[in-house]
Amino acid sequence: MNDPIVVGIDIGTTKVCTLVARLEGENDMRILGVGIEPSQGIKGGSVVDIAAASTSISRSIEKAERTSGLEITSALVSLAGSHVSAL
Repeated sequence: MNDPIVVGIDIGTTKVCTLVARLEGENDMRILGVGIEPSQGIKGGSVVDIAAASTSISRSIEKAERTSGLEITSALVSLAGSHVSAL
């Protein structure tokens, strides 16, 4: 059986990080690829320029795809800020 692949994207004010990992067993993971791109269009956790933010996110994903050799089709996304709340 193939181990599942997980992708996480952290969107911050200074950088966007994309990580591709393979879950191995119950407690381990192997990092397969990483993409880091300076963040643009995001200030204090808020998107202030959608086009610039989209470009930063896309570039981070593309770098992670190149380093992992995998196509990213879904991801867990983290975006923190004072405007973000949970129920």
